[in-house]
Amino acid sequence: MSPLISIVMATYNGEKYLREQVDSLLAQSYPSLEFVFVDDASSDATLAILQEYVSRDPRIRLVVNPVNQGLLATFETGIRAAKGEIIALADQDDVWMSNKISLLAGAIGSHSMIYADSALTDAAGARTGKFSDRNHLCDYPTALHYVFGTKAMGHAMLFKREIIDIALPFPDYVGHDYILGFAAAALNGVSYFPATLVNYRQHSSNTMGADLSKGKKNYNTRDERNARIIKRLTLLSDRCPAGDEREILLGLAQDFASAGIAARIRRFFTVARHHRAMLAYKGKSALGSFLYSFKLLFSIF
Repeated sequence: MSPLISIVMATYNGEKYLREQVDSLLAQSYPSLEFVFVDDASSDATLAILQEYVSRDPRIRLVVNPVNQGLLATFETGIRAAKGEIIALADQDDVWMSNKISLLAGAIGSHSMIYADSALTDAAGARTGKFSDRNHLCDYPTALHYVFGTKAMGHAMLFKREIIDIALPFPDYVGHDYILGFAAAALNGVSYFPATLVNYRQHSSNTMGADLSKGKKNYNTRDERNARIIKRLTLLSDRCPAGDEREILLGLAQDFASAGIAARIRRFFTVARHHRAMLAYKGKSALGSFLYSFKLLFSIF
């Protein structure tokens, strides 16, 4: 018997593209699904559209936030409400391939998470390329892969319930997909499935576009940037299960927080020793990622 999979979608004023996405979710070929739709106090027709679908499909559960709480809190509410052994997250403006869940569920194996590539589309839905055209996508088998960054996006993920205790509650200074991916990497790893299983719509209201290097910055000065980096590294060391990786992350967080020469040298050697894992998301050569380590003698990132 196929395990129950929960598809959690967060919505907010998404009436323009919502029907197309919900239709693609309900058309998934996987046989055992529940849908948890959480609306974040929309002021347009989003809630009415969702209620219409609820009346027609008993697999859907609808949760309505009484006041607007933001994307992180809305996804967290949906994840906590989900009953499935495995969970997928959906954005309100994409379109899924009908075999997305079946393919990812069949390939996840012993991993805690699997994620796929995405086709990029314009606002009208016409394909313009692939997410992997702009970002290096790969496996993330250890927690160390999340030190500098990652390219595993929430809309392309399928993950096991086992990661929730590490990932939740969502902190408000990193993306939900980042901390979910970290939790999975810290347990049994993240696997990359190299097929485009979502039409990832690019439009003016995207929270995050396909070119991650151009994402909205959440700091105004270099000092604010450095403080957020240190806060993020501390988060990783706090949430990582006990073991060698946690000790590495703890030491790295402490050394990044210090401006002393000894700390700079230690963080250089730590990153140089683990550069292939820590910088995997950049897609650099072995030499390129090793040389990046020298930057840490002079700057925090």
